[in-house]
Amino acid sequence: MTTKEHIIRQVVNDRRGKFFTVRFTKKDGSMRTMLCRTGVKKYLNPNAKKIKQSAEVQKVFDVHKRAYRSFRFDSVVKIGNVEFVNQ
Repeated sequence: MTTKEHIIRQVVNDRRGKFFTVRFTKKDGSMRTMLCRTGVKKYLNPNAKKIKQSAEVQKVFDVHKRAYRSFRFDSVVKIGNVEFVNQ
């Protein structure tokens, strides 16, 4: 686990389900800022196909889109008030 990944996991865990912002680079190269939180169970579909967990991805609930989204640790530019420069 890299230092950056460790810091991101620590910020997410410290929030304990409360809101936080994350800014990251999407796969298509565009930047995205998302207000999100973890631990949301209200919108889960009981009939949905199970998605395999990945160690490089954090799953969250996007508050504005009211949908589950994910981001890759290596694509994060800023999370909360922690900003990563040239990493």
